[in-house]
Amino acid sequence: MEARTGPVSDIRPPPVGVVGASARAAAHSLVRAGYAPWAVDLFADRDLRLVAPCARCPLADYPAALPSLADQFPPGPVLYTGGLENHPEVVAELGRRRELWGVGPDGLERVRDPFALFDLLAGKGFAAPQVRRPDEPDPSQGRWLLKPARSAGGFGIRPAPPGPHPADLYLQEFVDGPPMSAAFAAAHPRCELLGVFEQLVGEPWLHARPFAYCGNITANPDDNLRGTLVLIGYRLLTAGGLRGVCGVDFVHADGSPFVVEVNPRYTAAMELLEHATGRAVFPSPTPPPNPLPHRERGSRTAAGSGLPPSPLVGEGAGGRGVRACAGKAVYYAPHPITFPPAGPWDADLELPFDPWRLPGYADIPDPGEVIEPGQPVLTFFATGSTTADCREKLKERAAELDARFGGPAGYR
Repeated sequence: MEARTGPVSDIRPPPVGVVGASARAAAHSLVRAGYAPWAVDLFADRDLRLVAPCARCPLADYPAALPSLADQFPPGPVLYTGGLENHPEVVAELGRRRELWGVGPDGLERVRDPFALFDLLAGKGFAAPQVRRPDEPDPSQGRWLLKPARSAGGFGIRPAPPGPHPADLYLQEFVDGPPMSAAFAAAHPRCELLGVFEQLVGEPWLHARPFAYCGNITANPDDNLRGTLVLIGYRLLTAGGLRGVCGVDFVHADGSPFVVEVNPRYTAAMELLEHATGRAVFPSPTPPPNPLPHRERGSRTAAGSGLPPSPLVGEGAGGRGVRACAGKAVYYAPHPITFPPAGPWDADLELPFDPWRLPGYADIPDPGEVIEPGQPVLTFFATGSTTADCREKLKERAAELDARFGGPAGYR
């Protein structure tokens, strides 16, 4: 690596913004890679404020207000997190104001349209559930789900009743099997499979509604599954315009991954890879001798790789232990909760921040915040020797939270 000149104190990490429904995980990932994040999201949680200046977007103004709220932060690139893939007009506005890391609005239309996605994959022999438009006759066979055309986190998904169906919904064939996801880093002509996860979806022990996203556990896929996912990643890169870090949700059935959705942005599971492997998801801000181009000349949109000009992913953490399995779960409020002034999450707030230390808890609200039933309260983590072991440890911690939040006053 080429030596830098000047005193160490003169070296400043470059600022990168994170905008979306929840920015904390991506902001922590940016710190692990060597950036100085700022953030705009719906929560401005306490552990986000520890590492990044941030602004809270009122729910009534989300997501239209995100670009203007981002204007208060220093110049530099911005990336978006969950939910904004459903709002290409907001992504386009961000790209007009700043350099955009990731998939632009045109690419979003290709990979987020379920019918275009089905044609993109099934036309090349990949497994994909059938999809039907709301005005088509009801399927006579099989089980079907009714899904919003713009969905995130499993919100609004339900078993399909008899039609007719609203125009903003579509039907997707239900595939029986474990829900999983994969993470990729894409920069044409390269696409790297970063990792694979089991997904926690609609778990009663987390008080989640059916089909709701509520966590991930790192998985160790066999060579057949890994190879198929690599080919799917390249298909999405070359024909779908996928760029940057992104995720693919699938159901593992009959030995094949049935792709149900593409998340063309940083996903909540990616921080688990970093903690499990000691390797940053985002590349270092220090460019190599021949960096990959990541934007077109004269454009503020990252139309090339969707990544900063360096290798696809970051370096290892150097001496950090590799964990066999890491998991996270989102605890949903079983009833109205007034978040308490103290709890086991205090240690994560009081210890000096170390981006490579796996926290016990994250996405920690302010004391006194009222959380309605069915809304996320906070995130918690566990490690294990196997996926099953990790899941059991997550269940144990969820039971501890039940005991803490189970009192009539909202907490004990």
